[in-house]
Amino acid sequence: MSNSKFIAAIGGAIALVMAIGHPAAARELSGARSAAADSVQSDNRAAGRSRQAPAPTPEEIIAGAQATAVAAGLDCQVTEAIALGRTANQEAVYEAVCATGPGYLLVNSTPPLAGDCVLLTSQAVTLREQDPAADVGQQCTIPANLDIKAVIGGYAREAGLNCTVDEALAIGRNDAGNLLYEVGCQNEDGYWLEKTASGWNTTACWEIVNQTKACRFSTVAESNSAWKTVLADTPAAACDVQQTRLMGIDANQLKIYEIKCTSGEGFLARVGADRRAQRIHTCAEAINIGGGCQIGVTPAATTEDAPAAAAPST
Repeated sequence: MSNSKFIAAIGGAIALVMAIGHPAAARELSGARSAAADSVQSDNRAAGRSRQAPAPTPEEIIAGAQATAVAAGLDCQVTEAIALGRTANQEAVYEAVCATGPGYLLVNSTPPLAGDCVLLTSQAVTLREQDPAADVGQQCTIPANLDIKAVIGGYAREAGLNCTVDEALAIGRNDAGNLLYEVGCQNEDGYWLEKTASGWNTTACWEIVNQTKACRFSTVAESNSAWKTVLADTPAAACDVQQTRLMGIDANQLKIYEIKCTSGEGFLARVGADRRAQRIHTCAEAINIGGGCQIGVTPAATTEDAPAAAAPST
């Protein structure tokens, strides 16, 4: 296979950057792949024709892939593998399926190279959204390695989410350099997952919307409906949320949101880290909180609600 194409693909996966909210993402990805491609020679298929070695057995291929995975420091028990050829430097190249987690493209080089199939596939999706004819480099092809929803769904379960994952994609890295994944949940709001050194952080898509970003797999209706859980057992529990606005964080580290109900009525909700509202203010009560309500209103008093007029003095 082409050494340059493989290294370009690996370089692109390693350099995976935020694909949402960063217009230069496609250029950065392409630049990483091009720079990597320029740093190596193209494959020398002709040189290999003069001396053909016996084809390795499936067991030998798995053993070679396993040895490369171990050398690369991967936690991967190889269950299936194919040989993809050799680089210009005669380094063996494999695609490997792991018992758990993502599969990999592997180069038995010094040091060994590994490309995460979930990242490679997600990168290809992002690049092709920018340009359907984009050169996405070497990709994983074994069916088990193409089921990235299953792998990212496993990440969601590790993170403590119990939704039915119906769509998933790696979406880049945040400012801390941590990988981000998005999951769509069947008939409900989805999440972003952040892989940290200590485990997983999750952010609901209704929170993402209020950070001027967007979730590709959650609809506005799904994100708004998630507020039913946030507002449960509060004076705003009956609100069918139509629109929300993040106003800031108070002294107790509670996030303050303005919410507008489909009725037009509005509230301010102070939401804790558990994604539950801990205090609710009507718009009338919130006049002096962060400038008060801007998208919701408190319904005007009706005639029945209005106090009786005082009798004129004589």
